[in-house]
Amino acid sequence: MPALLALLLLAHGGGSASPADFDCVAGVCIDQPLDLAAGGGWQVEDWPEPHACTRASGGRLPAGVGVLLLDGRVARFEIGLSDDGEAAPEAPFGLRRGMSLAEAGARLPSDGIDVDFHKHAWPPGLYLDWRDATRDRALRLELPGAEVEVILWGRAEAVRLTEGCA
Repeated sequence: MPALLALLLLAHGGGSASPADFDCVAGVCIDQPLDLAAGGGWQVEDWPEPHACTRASGGRLPAGVGVLLLDGRVARFEIGLSDDGEAAPEAPFGLRRGMSLAEAGARLPSDGIDVDFHKHAWPPGLYLDWRDATRDRALRLELPGAEVEVILWGRAEAVRLTEGCA
């Protein structure tokens, strides 16, 4: 029933984002190699295989925005995972933490939407995914309760990773 309700709330979507708005944040872009060892103020999480998969923040990114790197390349951007994301700028489509499902759904394009139950917070939690299959890009909103808490966007397979790189 909640998934059906979510789909009904999303029926009036229609936002758009240009590829540049979606692919880059502060000059850091999806699929770009990122050498965290070269300095630049990056904070890197201590993961078992940092060359294969790691999360970082700081550097040129605005406060509240992080990246997930796969094989040394930017695979996705993140708001709300590494910190509370309160200072984070808007994500693509004007999305931000604290929005309701209805507010977020109204901003997403009407095509390519999928709703699923949240892995750790069901009920009432949901994942709200949008995918652009022609560009291998996706966006995921995590709503463990009534509001968006996490926003992930970038390569489609990276957006669906929920615990590190698994």
